[in-house]
Amino acid sequence: MIITKKIKVRSNPLIIGIALLLMLVLTSSLASAQTTVNVSTLAELRLAVQYSNQHIVMKPGKYTITELPDQSRNFPCSGNNNLIEMTGVYIKFPVGDANGAYFRLTGNEITLRGGEYEDVYKNGMTEVTDFGSYNQDRVNLAKGQKGGALIIIPGNNNKVICIKLTARGSFPYGYGNIYGIGGGNAAGLDKRCGLLIHGKNITIDSCEFQHQAFGHVIYMGGGYDKVLIKNTLIEGRVRPSNDLYSETNDGDLPKRFDYKVQFDVLKGLPIPHDKMLNLTEDGIRAYPGSGDVTVENCTIKKCRSGIKLYMTSGKAIARNCTVLDCIVEGYSMPSDGKVINCRGNAAYGPLIYIHPADNFYQVEAAHRSVIELELLPSPHAVGNHVMAAIRGTNNIFKFTQAASPIDAVLRPIVVGYYSQFELLTTEFPGVPKGYKQNYESNKVDYEAKENTIINETEYPVILGEHSEYNNVTSYGKIVDYGKNNVKFR
Repeated sequence: MIITKKIKVRSNPLIIGIALLLMLVLTSSLASAQTTVNVSTLAELRLAVQYSNQHIVMKPGKYTITELPDQSRNFPCSGNNNLIEMTGVYIKFPVGDANGAYFRLTGNEITLRGGEYEDVYKNGMTEVTDFGSYNQDRVNLAKGQKGGALIIIPGNNNKVICIKLTARGSFPYGYGNIYGIGGGNAAGLDKRCGLLIHGKNITIDSCEFQHQAFGHVIYMGGGYDKVLIKNTLIEGRVRPSNDLYSETNDGDLPKRFDYKVQFDVLKGLPIPHDKMLNLTEDGIRAYPGSGDVTVENCTIKKCRSGIKLYMTSGKAIARNCTVLDCIVEGYSMPSDGKVINCRGNAAYGPLIYIHPADNFYQVEAAHRSVIELELLPSPHAVGNHVMAAIRGTNNIFKFTQAASPIDAVLRPIVVGYYSQFELLTTEFPGVPKGYKQNYESNKVDYEAKENTIINETEYPVILGEHSEYNNVTSYGKIVDYGKNNVKFR
């Protein structure tokens, strides 16, 4: 006879809780453990990035995207929890031989680290100098991505670290905004952009972007949020406007359009002399959305705009950044935007320009923007643009000056104005000769009220007719066409 004795065990909630926690941690660790996968061909890499929980290591070396079949010349990174290690890897993308995004990070928890990715022209050219001939070869040279980006990040919690991306190939290239920048353009626009962010919790860190094409470099749209861009260099290209008058062949775009601007408020006017044109679009750009964006320790050079975040209704912060030689503006922020310990020059366009966005104008006292900028010298400056253009309500602007010689032209800080940036010049409140008709037909009331402006530079402050109740302290002279402004000098 077998006697079975029941043993009662007194339960201890603490011990049970610890056991469950350990099981949870162990299960989580097993689920997220990464298997090391070594790959040595582009085909192996393309396959590997579609699976999850891997540390993918690509063999260092030089590769060409044409090693893949025509319809597979891309890397669809659909796997989750992957570290894609590309250090020491160089991949060449001949212009016209690869269409669509090169890397598409649709998975989550992906880190793309290292590697150099370069668009190359088949004829070996590295810099465009003959823009007329370039734009007439739409197959091998002036071929874009139909507005698309080379790297797209729809997934969440992804990082791109220590890459170098060189973009080439777009149409038309070499003319800035003259022939249009979007729908309704005059020449059949074919852009090529750099990196597009749709996802949440995205980090771009320690990267370099050389952008020799018309299109944005890093931009955000859709559901983006909590984007951090840091320690990154972005460099576009610019070109003197006078060069366009040397394009005299029948196929050259300036001659085809009788050397007249075909875009926006300057449409129908002669191509302006003695200005610089951006050959690239914006360095860092946010499109409408509610996401937070932070840009830290970045340098942006020779783009249409440097850090242009005014369209987001989320928090926008630029910290310890430098913007040089941009055309439309260096910085543009939304309401509650912060520009902290940043700097830049006004060589080819305003250091800061506030766009007509309702979310900037209607700012409550508790949510005002704070803009702190150090003006750097620009002895190479050309053009008749202003130093800064300010609108909005109850914001704080502080301008300081680098300890170096001031520029030959003391460009004004304009506060409250009628015109868009193309018509806002050193002649303010006047209008450039020949621009009167365009000015009258494009008037916009950009009011500036109750702002605090601290100008510690020698540049003058001009308070326009649309300025009211602003508090201005300025080392440079103050000219007041507004109402009830308080001035200290």
